[in-house]
Amino acid sequence: MFIALALVATLMGSAEESAPLPPEIPADAVFYYPEEARKMRMRISYYPPKASMAHADGSAVIDCQVQAGGTLSRCAVLEETPPDMEFGKATAMLFLKRAKVTPEEMRAQPAGGWWKKFKYIWVYKPLDER
Repeated sequence: MFIALALVATLMGSAEESAPLPPEIPADAVFYYPEEARKMRMRISYYPPKASMAHADGSAVIDCQVQAGGTLSRCAVLEETPPDMEFGKATAMLFLKRAKVTPEEMRAQPAGGWWKKFKYIWVYKPLDER
């Protein structure tokens, strides 16, 4: 019984991942998944450590696949500024772990597997000002 359930879960996951990508996502895009976000331990915040050390602000645009329940199943980084501070990865991890699409948006879309873009702006604040 367990093997059959595991096989069904594996097949469902691969069907979702083979869904067509929006044209904005390049073929060589790096995807981030909820499993990675759950494993990450954010000590103080989701702010990228490299950017925090440099006291840098930044932004990222990600495109995420939305599941039927409103949770995100995978995200790709479309843009990040500045490019070497990992704002894209941090945004993807934050949204995979915390974001959920509203019921109103869900009603206006297909039953699952659709894509939604998010832009997130990061502003550095020292720890003593938080």
